[in-house]
Amino acid sequence: MPHDNHGSQSGDNSLNVGVGDFRDANVNVGGNGRPTFTPEQMGIRRHQALGGHSVKSENLSTFGIVTGIASVAGLYFTLFQAFPRSQHSSWSTAFIFMFAIAIFSVSVAAVIRKRKFEHFLFRKYYIEAGNHNGLYLSSFTATCPWCQSKMHLRNIGPKDGPCYDRFICERNPRQHTVDLDPTVLPEIEE
Repeated sequence: MPHDNHGSQSGDNSLNVGVGDFRDANVNVGGNGRPTFTPEQMGIRRHQALGGHSVKSENLSTFGIVTGIASVAGLYFTLFQAFPRSQHSSWSTAFIFMFAIAIFSVSVAAVIRKRKFEHFLFRKYYIEAGNHNGLYLSSFTATCPWCQSKMHLRNIGPKDGPCYDRFICERNPRQHTVDLDPTVLPEIEE
């Protein structure tokens, strides 16, 4: 038994499914119902910190490994001396701090190799990978597509939950927000 579908097949981003009459029915597929914008429409601008200087990810990994080995060796010789003498605990603290820097350096280099874009300082700055493994520290601004005010990219969300990279309008920060898909940003040419 054939069933006629009298629903609209126009390109209004609606989807009519099933057999029968679905006149004036809209079903949103994907997305969160918010409009999407291209980087050109928002005028996204990249502001490189540190004068645009970069660090090679291999150099950061090497620095982390060498610093880690040196800090473990220094900590060992500080704590287990062949000839005990009075030492300040500040040396132990310094070596532990160096070890933390080493772990951090190796972790950042490994994460950026895979993701190419990650929030870093104060949820305001981002580490990006260039097209030849250079690591750059950047911040981003854009123009609000609704009110033409300035927008800043921030990493927002609860500390123990999912966080999002979101452009937030200076004039209306509650309603004028746009989620960023970092894959649409142009690569940093080195």
